[in-house]
Amino acid sequence: MITTQRPQQTTLFGPGTAPFSHRSAVRLSNRQLFNIELGLYLLTELQPTAPPGSLPTLLNSDLSARNTWTARQRRCLDRGRMLLGALCQCSRWTELLDRYARLASPSQAFDISHDRSQFNAKTVGFFRNRAFTFRQMLA
Repeated sequence: MITTQRPQQTTLFGPGTAPFSHRSAVRLSNRQLFNIELGLYLLTELQPTAPPGSLPTLLNSDLSARNTWTARQRRCLDRGRMLLGALCQCSRWTELLDRYARLASPSQAFDISHDRSQFNAKTVGFFRNRAFTFRQMLA
């Protein structure tokens, strides 16, 4: 009996010698990109001065400690918890955030500092469309 094997893939570049930079090698699915940017948008709405790594703390925190929040902010957090439940684990959020920070810049709607202490929304045209979508989802 003769067994057949798949042909081995040949590449022009060996390991570590790809023609693209490390930033362009990072890949995120559309769902992952959406979840990261929705999480960052939620942070800008509820805790604008918080570092980007604080999303799991926000999602896991008790609402009773936030007596000063409006009904809209509470509703926004509840919907964010429902949509971003998979990101309540700090390690999962940190891993996705690191991959997002290494993503090619034109794909990002947010700029994240190298030390992960702050982030800002970009002021480009496509961000307005994404922000509108995020606002509608959390409203």
